[in-house]
Amino acid sequence: MRNETTLIKKPTVANLISGNVCRAGYKRGERDFSDVQRFVGFKIGEQTFSNLKQLKKIVGVTNLRDLETETDRIKELSVKAEFYDIDGKFFWQAYLWNGCFRVGTSADKLTLSAA
Repeated sequence: MRNETTLIKKPTVANLISGNVCRAGYKRGERDFSDVQRFVGFKIGEQTFSNLKQLKKIVGVTNLRDLETETDRIKELSVKAEFYDIDGKFFWQAYLWNGCFRVGTSADKLTLSAA
């Protein structure tokens, strides 16, 4: 059984698995708005996937841009990456837009690093 809070040393969107713990957030200029987070999973509508490979296989695509196009065209839904802060009190989502995951209304690029 996989540990629910597995630290990931070199996190990328492609290698995140539900339960991984890493620093996640965004950077704006010199400021780093990231903190230790637990990755929940990827979500389209009400369907959740534990990793990106599984999601892309179900949709029938090989890259993020095609994933975005297909989910929008076929299901009229967006793809989200979901996180909780390490204490499990604050839930947030990054959304797939223009081929990469973004955060907030300013569409800052999601950044990931080791916790």
